[in-house]
Amino acid sequence: MEISYQSVLSSSSTDDEILKELNSLKAMPTRVFIVDLGPEVAYRFFRIAKEAGMMSRGYAWIMVDVLTNLLHLVDSDAIEAMQGVIGVKAYVPRSNELKNFEKRWSKRFLREYLEDMLDFNVYGLWAYDSVTALAEAIERVGVPSLRFKKPVDRGNLIDLDAIGTSSIGESLVPLIRNYTSKGLSGNFNLSNGELQPSAFEVVNVNGRGERTVGFWTKIYGLSKKLKPDDDEEGLDSTKKDNLGPIIWPGVTIEVPKGWEFTNGGKRLRVGVPMQGGFKEIISVDRDPETGGVKATGFSIDVFEQVMRSMPYAVPFEYISFDKSEDFDDLVKQISLQNYDAVVGDVTVTANRSEYVDFTIPYTESGVVAIVPIKGNERKKAWIFMKPLTTGLWLTIVAFFIFIGFMIWVLEHRVNEEFRGPPLQQVGMMFWGESKQQLDKIRDDHMVVRGAGSDTELHGKLGIHVNSATASAGDH
Repeated sequence: MEISYQSVLSSSSTDDEILKELNSLKAMPTRVFIVDLGPEVAYRFFRIAKEAGMMSRGYAWIMVDVLTNLLHLVDSDAIEAMQGVIGVKAYVPRSNELKNFEKRWSKRFLREYLEDMLDFNVYGLWAYDSVTALAEAIERVGVPSLRFKKPVDRGNLIDLDAIGTSSIGESLVPLIRNYTSKGLSGNFNLSNGELQPSAFEVVNVNGRGERTVGFWTKIYGLSKKLKPDDDEEGLDSTKKDNLGPIIWPGVTIEVPKGWEFTNGGKRLRVGVPMQGGFKEIISVDRDPETGGVKATGFSIDVFEQVMRSMPYAVPFEYISFDKSEDFDDLVKQISLQNYDAVVGDVTVTANRSEYVDFTIPYTESGVVAIVPIKGNERKKAWIFMKPLTTGLWLTIVAFFIFIGFMIWVLEHRVNEEFRGPPLQQVGMMFWGESKQQLDKIRDDHMVVRGAGSDTELHGKLGIHVNSATASAGDH
């Protein structure tokens, strides 16, 4: 927790001085205050705070244990002014030893002073346990009689100094500075001379007095009930549900926000680009008469919705960025402390992230290609012609005709199959071309398998179109 401001008041402060300080606090945005004053000035402080309207809805007041421990001594007027205040104090368990001691002490007090004794507070119980620690230390040292050293110079001495000092004090100090026992105040633990309370009680000033709303211990944190067993599960000390219902100032159960911008507070400076991209994203106009900036668009809608969702009101104003479309310069205005924030179609880049923090992207902008939809051409019969161009196909056909013509020129004089009617010669011209290509790449084999598994006869036939004979070779 960080204390943003400290206000100092003395015990002799007048009501006007207290009111002046309260007005200074009221002008600040903070609405949570911690009061650490003496009892007399503190109760007067709360009365004046109520008159100044600072004990109303939206405020939260917390008082330290010094005030909370003495709350039972406060008059009804001060209690009325402190309605809704939260306080913490050392927790004192109501043991049988404490109840019996209070009865004995009340009887003796009434017999000696002829009036009823006020209720015990924790300071009286700590004093009793401290005397018990001193007595046990003396017993452990084993001193038969106590002797005190009288001061040499008795001039201008108060009564305590006139008593003198113990001659065995150096032996008692180590035993008292580290002492632990079960006393009237509960677990009385002195560590290095400092008292260590085992638990704190959280109270809420409501009605005619205080009301317990929870406890705090080092092991369990905040809890509605005290947890004496160490084997129980710990609680999250940050959850408000771990406390009972609290009546806040203004007689409300609504938890104060703790922060409120006043009329004199500074506004959030929000930079917006005058020349942006799409008008639907952000559009900035300036009123020619008043000079005010009016911003609209999707980015502005998102920003204003976020500001409305804040737990407290944050006033802001738009400031136009009139330069060219240099968004790097726009973002850099934040690091130069000219703007507090920038709203617009600003792209997150690595170099910009070095000096500003970006929010999580709330929209995506990308390039989209729009192409016409065509039918499924794979189902067409002539799809095989797609890989080659028309000119290449015409070249192939031309070479096919040329080769067929050359074959006809060479064969029609010696081969009777290339003779006859013209249509037959044209057919044989193209057929002969295909047949010549097949003769070059084809080898025909004949295999004769005998009765035995190891007997095979392989034969290779060589056929020549322009020869009347056929030859066969055995392998």
